[in-house]
Amino acid sequence: MTLVGSRVKRLEDEKLITGRGQYIDDIELPGTLFLGILRSQVAHAKIKRIDVSDALKVVGVMDAFTGLNIKVENRPKNFPMASTEILYEGQPLAAVLAVDRYTAYDAMERIQVEYEELPVVLDPVKAVEEKFNAVEGERNLVYSKKYSSGNPEESLRKSDKIVTLDLEISRVYPAAMETRGLLVSFSANTLTVYAPTQSPHFMRRYLLEAFGKEVEDIRVVQPDVGGAFGSKLFPYPEDYIAVYAALRSKRPVKWSATRSEDIRSTYHGRGQIHRVKAGAKRDGTLTAIVDDLFIDLGAASHGTYLADIAATMLPGPYQVKDLLVNVYGVHTNKTPLDQYRGAGRPEASFVIERVMDSLADELDMDPIEFRKRNLIREVSYTNPLGLKYDSGNYLTLLEKAEKVYREMESRARELSAKGRKVAVGFDFYLEQNNFGPWESASVRVRGDGKIVLIIGAAPHGQGTGTGIAQIVADELGVDINDVDVRWGDTAMLGEAYGTYGSRSLTLAGNAAILASRKVKEKAVRLAAQFMKSDVQELRYEQGKVTNIKTNKFMTLKEIASRSMSSLGGVWKYREEPGLEATAYFGLDNYTYPYGSHVVMVEIVDGKPKVLEYYAIDDIGIVVNPLLAEGQVRGGVIQGYGETVLEEIVYGDNGSLLSGNFSDYALPTAVEGFNIRWDYMEIGKSDAPLPAKGIGEGATIGTPPALIRALEKASGKKLTRLPVKPEDLLP
Repeated sequence: MTLVGSRVKRLEDEKLITGRGQYIDDIELPGTLFLGILRSQVAHAKIKRIDVSDALKVVGVMDAFTGLNIKVENRPKNFPMASTEILYEGQPLAAVLAVDRYTAYDAMERIQVEYEELPVVLDPVKAVEEKFNAVEGERNLVYSKKYSSGNPEESLRKSDKIVTLDLEISRVYPAAMETRGLLVSFSANTLTVYAPTQSPHFMRRYLLEAFGKEVEDIRVVQPDVGGAFGSKLFPYPEDYIAVYAALRSKRPVKWSATRSEDIRSTYHGRGQIHRVKAGAKRDGTLTAIVDDLFIDLGAASHGTYLADIAATMLPGPYQVKDLLVNVYGVHTNKTPLDQYRGAGRPEASFVIERVMDSLADELDMDPIEFRKRNLIREVSYTNPLGLKYDSGNYLTLLEKAEKVYREMESRARELSAKGRKVAVGFDFYLEQNNFGPWESASVRVRGDGKIVLIIGAAPHGQGTGTGIAQIVADELGVDINDVDVRWGDTAMLGEAYGTYGSRSLTLAGNAAILASRKVKEKAVRLAAQFMKSDVQELRYEQGKVTNIKTNKFMTLKEIASRSMSSLGGVWKYREEPGLEATAYFGLDNYTYPYGSHVVMVEIVDGKPKVLEYYAIDDIGIVVNPLLAEGQVRGGVIQGYGETVLEEIVYGDNGSLLSGNFSDYALPTAVEGFNIRWDYMEIGKSDAPLPAKGIGEGATIGTPPALIRALEKASGKKLTRLPVKPEDLLP
């Protein structure tokens, strides 16, 4: 292989940096109506009346409606629009269709809504007391599950040291550069939906389930996507409203969220509280962990799996037999919760690393030595809750990071001696990815020798197209510029899943390898007939099929071209014409990458400043170190934002107080810092190309290391994300 492992620049970038990208709001269709969605301005209320009659009188308004009550999976009250009860600020109440978006928004101001406010439920821990209902007539505790192994209560009693921690991970907003939107093109039998989704096939399946009786098919096309981070995978009320509006009006319909709409309506991430007890022996042996995990689901229940992931991943890379996690999923009067970069694994890593640092402090033991004492040494390993860690060498990676940590510690001591508040934090994290079940790819060799590669993954900024082009170019032995990678259209590939959970390169990449191998096999069979040779005499290598006896050969281009031409109008060969193949690939287990982060910070007037940052990962074979490093750099900055800046804040009445970028703080170039990245290739997966995912690892690894550094620099115990300036002041 000559391309796999090389720092190939992203093939996708030229059109984007030259302004030729096409995002959802760039697509224009004749006769398009613009959809405006009226949203609730209160968090919890009983609806008495919604009157759209005055909105319909506005010149340019074509339609207005409310009470869309088609049943959809697990949305708030299972309906896209509130019709009897408002459950959170920003919930859709009514819709307006107009000739332009300004008219639509003007008309929405004329819609009359009468309601009676109800008590709000905001605190997920207090919600379990059931004093008030977030949803009238329903319990707040909508999900509970116990994960247990051994006898943790007994082990705690026998522990020499016990720490008790109340850890809070606040809600965050995914904050993609491009807000959500939708464009629905209407025709009598088939709808075409343009959407910045992470999975066109997911969206097609969900929409067909809701509207399959009204249309024969729905084609979903993914244009360029301005970021997603998990927030554009599952369907939203607005998706159903827009499709319904197109069917109702029989016109194209476009909806684009304003930023304030997006903050209120895009699923928030994180939102967990952990009440943890953990114990250890004097010799540093981790004995037991008991955790009460509260997840703030908001006004829907589709985020429960995030708590399950956090619970099962809680032991991380450490050996502990006695473990108990009680999961409590509760409704509150907030925007629904769902996945955001890392999806449950950052929460688990934050908890276990806070536990390890706290116990090390209690034992007066070096935190790295404490980790070493409890680190899993033999991988593969089945953790106490049944997860099967697949491959790697945790100790080797930890010791590489330790060397950097000791060097940083030495420099930090020198700076501290000068009166500066400087300290170093360290963590070791274990990831879980390859969320399946499988992915698809199709390889088609055209008569001109160009290879069209269609993948079921739906990348949106990761550079996956470049990585998979490298893989296929190596497999087929062709120039990477002859590989045209396409995705994002349900009409191109029968079934697929999409891009999420750091799965694309492992699953779609290996599906592309299998499809390429099928193409090579067929190329040999076709060449045997064209060259009048036995198949056994032929060998495929470097883009051509060679007869090992005569050294005569045919290139892939020649084989494809000849297989697509006719001789006297008759195909005279046994082998079918055409040179293409489709393949599916899945693994029977998750993959478990791992890594370590080391950070030196300084606190100046309550503000953190990163002085040095180092990250190291083991993701098996690194297909493109340039792409992987880009993912790490972006993930670290997002992790930094979660640790010291970003927080969704609600007032006592459930009103969103951080509903714009003046109040919701994102990291900018001002907060940027240099990041050194290193990697190992020991922990290979069981795939033909033994790679694992890297897209979410840095967001998992950043918060525990950074908060530890801030804790040491400030001299104050830190248990909450984000850390606020007042937490760091003397």
